[in-house]
Amino acid sequence: MSVIHVLDENTANKIAAGEVVERPSSIVKELVENSIDAQSKNIEIEIAEGGIGFIRITDDGIGMSSEDAQLAILRHATSKISVAEDLATITSLGFRGEALPSIAAVSKFSLTTRLHDNQSLATYVEVVGGLTTDIREAGGSVGTSIVVRDLFFNTPARKKFLKTPSTESSHIHDILTKIALANPNIAFKLINNNRLVLSTPGNNQLQDTLSNIYGQKIAPDLLPVFYENTTDNIKISGYLSKPTLLKSSRQWQTVIVNARVINSRSIAKALDNAYHSLLPKSGYPLAVLNLSVPTDTIDVNVHPQKSEVKFSDEQKIFRAVYKAVIEVLAAPHAPDQLAATVEFKPNLSSYSHSASNPYNMNNDYKNPSYSAASAPIVSSWQETPLPLNVVRDTLEREEMMSFDIPVPNVISALTETEESQFTLYPLGQVDDCFIISKGPDGLYIIDQHAAHERILYDKMSQHTERIPSQQLLVPLFLDFDTTEINIISEYHDTFYKLGFTLELAGPNTMRLSELPSDIPLSETEAAIRQILEYIQNMHEPNPQELRHHCLQIASCRAAIKAGETLNMRQMQALIGELCNTHLPYTCPHGRPAIIRFTPKDLYKMFKRT
Repeated sequence: MSVIHVLDENTANKIAAGEVVERPSSIVKELVENSIDAQSKNIEIEIAEGGIGFIRITDDGIGMSSEDAQLAILRHATSKISVAEDLATITSLGFRGEALPSIAAVSKFSLTTRLHDNQSLATYVEVVGGLTTDIREAGGSVGTSIVVRDLFFNTPARKKFLKTPSTESSHIHDILTKIALANPNIAFKLINNNRLVLSTPGNNQLQDTLSNIYGQKIAPDLLPVFYENTTDNIKISGYLSKPTLLKSSRQWQTVIVNARVINSRSIAKALDNAYHSLLPKSGYPLAVLNLSVPTDTIDVNVHPQKSEVKFSDEQKIFRAVYKAVIEVLAAPHAPDQLAATVEFKPNLSSYSHSASNPYNMNNDYKNPSYSAASAPIVSSWQETPLPLNVVRDTLEREEMMSFDIPVPNVISALTETEESQFTLYPLGQVDDCFIISKGPDGLYIIDQHAAHERILYDKMSQHTERIPSQQLLVPLFLDFDTTEINIISEYHDTFYKLGFTLELAGPNTMRLSELPSDIPLSETEAAIRQILEYIQNMHEPNPQELRHHCLQIASCRAAIKAGETLNMRQMQALIGELCNTHLPYTCPHGRPAIIRFTPKDLYKMFKRT
C-alpha cells in the first residue's frame, strides 16, 4: 500500500492559505490590491474585532460578470496573466490567482459584484471554509463588495497565534496607510468598530494624503523628492521629512516600486546612510519614496504575499536612493533647518537650582501649571554622613557581574558591623553625569540618571491605585495618528493609573489635563509616545508586566539627565534617597547605578600590589 497520497482540494487550499493569509491585515492587503487593479476610485474598508470577526471591502471598480465571479474563487484563476512569459512584465498588483480561494478556505466568505454596464443585478457568491454554499443574483451597486467573517474559524491552531484586536487593527491601519500613500489618486476610508479612523481625499496630491494620515502639522517638515537617472531609467519621487520629524521605528517609512508597496533592506539602508550624521542613534525620519524602474529589471514573484521584490542590480537602486536623498538634504532650502537639529544636547545654562527642588533641574518645574514634589533637604553635606541601608540578600539579587564594564565592579556583601557604620560622602561630579563618593571601604561612582530612575521607579511602585498626578491649569493638546488614538482609548484606565488624564478633543487630538507629579512637562509627550510604542508591539502581557514597563518609561523620562550639573546638597539628597531604595545598585532597566572600587582594586590599578 502506498504511503504517498494526493491531498484533497480543501486541505490543499488551507495549506496554501497559510502562505497568503497570515493575519487580517494580509486579507485587507490582498483585497484592496484587487480593488486597485479593478480601476477603483473609492475604496471603503470596514473592520470589527481587529478584522478577526469581520472585514468588508467595497469598491467602485469595473466589477465582474457572473461567470467571472464563480471562476475567481478557484485556485490559480486570474485575469492578470495568461502565460508564463507575462511574469517578466507584470504591471498589476495581483497575478497569482491565490488570494480569494485562500481567504475563502479559512473564513466565511461572500462576494457581491456587478459589472459597469447596463446589467441591473449583481452576482452573489458565498463560500464557507472553502466550500461554495450559494451562488445567485442579488441587488448591488456597480463594483465589488467582499465580506470576510470568523477568520480561521476552521483552523483554530492558526487563530491562537493572532494578537489582540487592537494590535491586529494597528496592522491593518499600517498596511492601508502605505497603500493609500502609494495611490493618492484613490479615496480610501477605514471604519473600525463603526468609527471612521482613516480617510484620504483621492485628489492625486501626495502631500494632501500625507497630511490626512499623519496630521496637518507635518506639512512644514516635508521636503519633496524628485530624482531621475536616465541612464538606468530610474525615477524617484515622494517626500522626506527634516530630521526634526522622527519616529522611534520605521512605521513612517513607505517604499513603493512600480506602484507596489514593498519591504527592502537595501533601500532602508540607503536612507539611513544618507541621513547618517543628522539623526540620533534611535530615530527614523518620515519617508515616502516612489520608485519607477523597468519591469524587466525586477522580479515580483519571489514571495507569496508579494511584499518583497528582487532587483536585477540592487547596487544601482541603492545608489539611486542614496543620491536622491542626499540631493534633497543638501538643497539650498535645507541647510539652516537641518543644522539646527543636529545638536540634541539640552541647553544646561537655563537650569535653576532651588532649595525646594534639590536635584531635578528641569525648567518645566517653574511652569505655573506644574508643581514637582519636593525632595528632602540635608542641612550640611559635610556634617551629615548618609547611612547606606543595603542588606546582603539585596546584593545577592543584583547580578552586577553580568554587565560588561571595563573597570572593577565588585560589590561584596557587607557584614552587619559594616552596615551599621557604612557612610558615603559625595566628593563631586565627573562630566556632569557621574557622582564620585567616598565610603569607609572604597570609592563609589554613581550614575546620576540611573540612580534617580531607581528612586522614582520605587516611589511610583508604592502606589497601588494611582500614581500621584498634577492638574494642569492650561491643558496640553497632543496630536496622534489613528492607531495611537485607538490604543489610548483601549488602555484609557492604564494611562489614568499612571497619572495621565487624556480625553479625545478631535479626530486626531488628545487633551492632557493631568500628568504624573514627577514627570516634567517637556518629557510628557515623549513618555506617552514611548508607552504607546510598547503597547503596540507587545503580545498580550499581563497587567503586572504592562505596569512594570510603563513605570520604567515614566521613571526614565522623569529622571535627571546626563549633563545636568548638581551641587553638593543635591548630590547628597540624591545619594540619601538612593540608599533607601529596595535595589539601589541597578536602575529599573537593569543597568548599574553604583560601582564600587575597593582599596585593593585601586592598588591593583595603580600597580602597587
